[in-house]
Amino acid sequence: MGDRPRDPGDSGGRAVAEGSIARTLRVLEAVCDHGPQTLKVLSERTELAPPTLLRILRLMADEGYVAQQADRTWRGTMLVWRLGCAVNTSVGLLAISREHTDRLTAELDETSVYAVYEQGSVTYAAHSEPIKPVRAHVRLGQRYRLLAVTTGQAVLAQLDEQAVEQALAEQAESGDPRDPGQVEAVLAEIRRRGYAAGPGVRWPDLWGCAAPVFDATGHVVGALGVSIPTTRAEEISGQAAAALLQEAEAMSTRLGRPAVVREV
Repeated sequence: MGDRPRDPGDSGGRAVAEGSIARTLRVLEAVCDHGPQTLKVLSERTELAPPTLLRILRLMADEGYVAQQADRTWRGTMLVWRLGCAVNTSVGLLAISREHTDRLTAELDETSVYAVYEQGSVTYAAHSEPIKPVRAHVRLGQRYRLLAVTTGQAVLAQLDEQAVEQALAEQAESGDPRDPGQVEAVLAEIRRRGYAAGPGVRWPDLWGCAAPVFDATGHVVGALGVSIPTTRAEEISGQAAAALLQEAEAMSTRLGRPAVVREV
């Protein structure tokens, strides 16, 4: 059989399709990499005309990849996050974080977690638990406000003033307002010593400790943490803090951040 005659219009149609796909991926990357943005900002960032950009955003919204917020900014959705988690698993990020939580649990004999920072909250992405009846239980995939958990506080201490104000506003909306002055003092102490620690607000019977993790750009991407029953917290709090600082720095280095030299 001879080859099927080639349609002269095939190459043109393919080029149009490839161009549309490339533009769509460029928009998705801009939305995900830089957080919620207005149509104007996205248009400047992607170099696409607003009508073209809006059409692409609406198509992606119909498929569940982006959403428009009340302030008319566009953001990626948890569908994108789930796909990212699948990629992380395939490239080893989940395995990397599990190595560090496993080491923490082996050393401290307590539950340890890795919380991913995204869009103003932290989500538990990996955890390790000791084999004993009395221990903290962690639900993977659970999201928390930054001021609600120790891992979130460790992350928030590395963010700018606008992020702190947003966290305070969200905390107030939840019915559990915090004093801005006290929060700033706590965050300053976290930055000074390198980790967050204290009794749980959501779980009063637990004491938490967490240290931030950074990527190759120097931005905070999450936090390693441990949850310890308050009856044992005083006994190993110092050991827990030292172990967390060591593992958080080791994980940050593996993600590309230069090792941090601490003054003694």
